[in-house]
Amino acid sequence: MGIDGCLAGPRSAAALSAPGPSGSADLLPGPPGHPRPLQPLRAALVVVVAVVVGVFVLARTGSAPTTAATHVPPTTVRTTTVPVTTVGRSTVVTTSTTTTTAPTVTLPPAKVTVLVLNGWTVRHAALFFQHKLAGDGYDTLAPTNATTETNKHSEIFVVSPGDSPNALSIAAFLGLPSSAVMTPTPANDSAVAATLLHQADLVLVVGSDISNQVPSGYNA
Repeated sequence: MGIDGCLAGPRSAAALSAPGPSGSADLLPGPPGHPRPLQPLRAALVVVVAVVVGVFVLARTGSAPTTAATHVPPTTVRTTTVPVTTVGRSTVVTTSTTTTTAPTVTLPPAKVTVLVLNGWTVRHAALFFQHKLAGDGYDTLAPTNATTETNKHSEIFVVSPGDSPNALSIAAFLGLPSSAVMTPTPANDSAVAATLLHQADLVLVVGSDISNQVPSGYNA
C-alpha cells in the first residue's frame, strides 16, 4: 500500500490539471502565451487605432495638390480729371483746351530782305537800325524816310504772309511786341510810300518807342 500511495500522488495532480468533460479547466489561467478571451478584441482595437493614427499623420504631412500660379500683368489705368465747380444747387463743369500751334519756318536772315524807314524825328534812326539788322545777317536795303515822322509805335509790315515768322524774329531782336508785326492795309500803311512797299520782304518803320536806342549824334 505504501508504493501504491506514492504513485497515487502524482496521478492525482495530473488528474486535477487535466481538462474534464465539462470544460471547467477553461476558467483557469493557462500556460504563458495562451490567449485569453479578451485578447482578440484588444488586438482589433489596436489595429483600428493604428489605422486612425496613420490616416491622421498622412493628412498632416501630405501635400495638397498644387495649381500652377498665373502671372497677371499689371494694369495701367489712365484717369482724366475734369475740374467741377459747384455753385448753389447747380454744377458747372470747367474744361480747359490746349491749342498746339504748328511749328513755323524761319528763313536764315541772309535770305530775308528788309527795308528800314525813319518814322520819327530822331536823325539817322533808319540808318542805325539798318546797320543793326545787317550786323545780325539780314539783307538790308538803303534806309530812307517814311512819309510821316509822327509814328509813336514801330511797325513791321509783312508783304508776304510766309514772312511772318521772320518778322516776329526781328521784332524780338529789336525789343518790339508781336503786335508790331502786321499786314499792310490802306488803313495802316500810310507811313510807307506805295513805291517802297514791295521792294523788300519786310518793311520796318522806326517809331518813337525804339528811337531812344539811337546814340546821340549818330551818323555812321
